[in-house]
Amino acid sequence: MCVNQIRGLIVILLFLAIIPFISYFNNLFLNAKIPILVNQYNDSITVAIQTSDVGESIYFTAPGTSANKLLELSGFDWRSSPDFMLENGMKLIIPPDKAEKVSWTRIDNTRRLTLGMPIELNTATADDLMLIPGIGEKTAQNILTLRNRKVRFRNIEEIMEIEGIKEKKLAKLKQYLYLQKKQEAIY
Repeated sequence: MCVNQIRGLIVILLFLAIIPFISYFNNLFLNAKIPILVNQYNDSITVAIQTSDVGESIYFTAPGTSANKLLELSGFDWRSSPDFMLENGMKLIIPPDKAEKVSWTRIDNTRRLTLGMPIELNTATADDLMLIPGIGEKTAQNILTLRNRKVRFRNIEEIMEIEGIKEKKLAKLKQYLYLQKKQEAIY
């Protein structure tokens, strides 16, 4: 055999010997399961601040923080009158005109899910529900139909009336859903 053929054969054999190791390590690192909705901010609340010039920013702050305190700490030259305590999932809207008051709403459901926060079952749209693993278009429509029939859900377990949602599936869905009662979000 020619020397070049022997070298080529050695290269091919080395390559074939390395492939199983590459495949093993590739599967070891790429197939790692990413925890869903890991709450790494257990001791904080999530608040968004939206301005016309900067857009929307997300802040994690201690429970019991007031709106004015967060605005001061985040560098906004703005004060809310009257001041109020922040709740998890609030979105402060700072108007461009300082004569106007700071208003607030809830962080939208897509962003809530991205941040590992549950969404409110009584206000979720079909598109919001379909973002949840295990809920497709048909199940989302069935949830909305049931909600419209009941006017509102009083207990998350009520969605078990829908075909295909039993205890096991409900247990998986509960981490993504909550019901708001008496102006307080219950997670």
